[in-house]
Amino acid sequence: MFYLGHAVLLAALLFVTALVQDSSTLDRSHVEIINSGKYIPINQLTNIDGGPVVGNMLNAHYFPGVNLYNGGRFKEAEAEFTYVITRPHYLSENPRRAEYLSTAYYLRGMIYAYHAKGVGRHSVAQEDFEAALKWNPRNYVVFLELSYLYSRLGFQVEATSILRQLLDLKPDDEIARQAQTELDKLAHKASEPISKQ
Repeated sequence: MFYLGHAVLLAALLFVTALVQDSSTLDRSHVEIINSGKYIPINQLTNIDGGPVVGNMLNAHYFPGVNLYNGGRFKEAEAEFTYVITRPHYLSENPRRAEYLSTAYYLRGMIYAYHAKGVGRHSVAQEDFEAALKWNPRNYVVFLELSYLYSRLGFQVEATSILRQLLDLKPDDEIARQAQTELDKLAHKASEPISKQ
């Protein structure tokens, strides 16, 4: 026999399942992105030959997003990167597709990590950094940012693991130096005695 109580319970379970499956949308809705730059008109097309795309994706969204990001207009930049990220098929014929998508995820992650406030911003940044690495595992700066994020949140073991993984990939000298410096800081922090307060 099926009771009304079971129907309510089933409806609640379906609702929770929907929330969990679409957690990135839920997380982003609780995050406020903060602009720090002067007003820049949006919809400023660029004229860069970035390779084959459907429509004018790169000049209408990707490159303007980069310009908005560099100008401190993070809300508008996030919208442009989200447009690119949600339409990877527009770049399917582009030989630099992975680079463009990795960079879009990375810059959007940077927006959530450094230019936003609210519940869930760190998990959204982490999600974007991880997606950037899936598109381009040689986007070495993403490893650094992911390790910084883990370190700031108190996850030193995870931060250390990411930095060691980065060094195993043999990045260029500057990235390797930054990774080693961060590893040294984490090792020093781990060796400090825990103070009693």
